[in-house]
Amino acid sequence: MINAIQPNWARSYEWTIVALEMGVQRKANVVCSKERLRARGGFGITHSVYEIIKRKRMWTAIRKGSGLPVVQRAVLSR
Repeated sequence: MINAIQPNWARSYEWTIVALEMGVQRKANVVCSKERLRARGGFGITHSVYEIIKRKRMWTAIRKGSGLPVVQRAVLSR
């Protein structure tokens, strides 16, 4: 079973971390947001539990060791 969380919180660094920590607490395999990932001080965000995949307008975090394949693809509508 895949557990997923999909927050939509104000594009702030603090809420990004809250979303990831909620995923850890709820044992979510996937955390996604349609908001841009915000970093503090110009540094990228990393997390010890999730592999973060960044796109232009969204980000997805996949739990490390979940067994879910992570393949980045271009827009499928082309």
